[in-house]
Amino acid sequence: MISFEEALKIVLENAQYLSHESVKLEDSAGRVLAIDIHADRDMPPFDKSAVDGYAFKRDELGKPLRIVENIAAGYVPKKEIISGTCSKIMTGAMIPAGADFVVMVEDTVEVNGFMELREKEEEFRKRNNICYKGEDIKEGDLLLSRGTLISAAATAILASSGFSVVSVSKAPIVGILSTGDEIVEPDVTPLESQIRNSNGWQLRLQALSTGSAVKYYGIVKDTPELLHKALTKSVQECDITIITGGVSAGDFDYVPGIIKECGFNILFDKVSVQPGKPSTFAVKKAYPNENTAENKDCIIEDYIYGNIDNNSLQQKQNRRTSTVSNVIFALPGNPVSSLIQFEMLVKPYIIRSMGGNYLPLKLSLPAAEDFTRKNAERLSLIPVAINPDGTFMPVRYNGSAHIAAMAHADAIAEIPVGVKQILAGQKATIHIFR
Repeated sequence: MISFEEALKIVLENAQYLSHESVKLEDSAGRVLAIDIHADRDMPPFDKSAVDGYAFKRDELGKPLRIVENIAAGYVPKKEIISGTCSKIMTGAMIPAGADFVVMVEDTVEVNGFMELREKEEEFRKRNNICYKGEDIKEGDLLLSRGTLISAAATAILASSGFSVVSVSKAPIVGILSTGDEIVEPDVTPLESQIRNSNGWQLRLQALSTGSAVKYYGIVKDTPELLHKALTKSVQECDITIITGGVSAGDFDYVPGIIKECGFNILFDKVSVQPGKPSTFAVKKAYPNENTAENKDCIIEDYIYGNIDNNSLQQKQNRRTSTVSNVIFALPGNPVSSLIQFEMLVKPYIIRSMGGNYLPLKLSLPAAEDFTRKNAERLSLIPVAINPDGTFMPVRYNGSAHIAAMAHADAIAEIPVGVKQILAGQKATIHIFR
């Protein structure tokens, strides 16, 4: 059995290489950038007004000024500001030549085509209400780095930089299988000894949230022949296979043996974590000929997109001669276990394979009340709610089958190995899934 930290390290070290593709901006959410994004112009691209008001010369603050023009956003001013004049201006509009000051419209009155201040001029000298060209971004500045996960903010930056098509890493195809004679799909009325399949649908949504394409293979009965057939199909059609159930040490837990029969090398099958101890990770290595057209294309693509420099080209070629071509995550059948281990192990793997970096957001927060557990031999991950005062409190949780607890949880609290009690006020590491 290995620690969770070791398991995560092994998972990330065995990430796949997914090549690049171009997608429309509207289809890029959740994908990973394959290139650096640089500004193609200054932002703001011109001196602009930060408020609705009047633009004029600072030296004439307090004087009645004749209004010579009304400048709307998107309009290029026609009149230059000279002594004794001003222009009415809207928020975001271009500052006219000759002006170096803007006063808010709320602080003024218009009288017979002239602008006058409501208060003494000293009240307005602290801020000129102008946003200057390039004060936010200079042309050529790095805006987004290769490997960035495309969020709403990143989408705004891409749009403002003129990208209607974006170069991203290809999304993996994720196959999902649920095992067990005791489970049925949601539309089936279960017998007394059966339960409905929640893992498959839960994992499907989790995988989709990473931008992955998903193939759902349904429920596979606990027989070696059916498991072998279903697993073989998934690994042939998918980059990543997630299978739940059948990974413990029971009489009908055939999954580890079948993983090996399919040509995979199991890198770990027990993790010192609760829930999720039987979590299993297996890889299949590919040894492509570096002279094949496919391998050359990948290397050249990396070089074009700036992933490597000329001096590193040979190192990249050598590294590509031993790559992971396919992986299997075999997760426990209990739904809380599979949900948490997807977020903690599988999601970081998927995003790393797309060239990005992801881990749950970690905070150190104090407990709102005492928490005690009986067994301290493993790292414990428990569902918690985060209170408005910044403390956390465990939600009612009866164990890894209690999926309803996760609907009330904001995050997961980490209780280290050897620690049986967290006292009120004592801090713990909180993982927030994003």
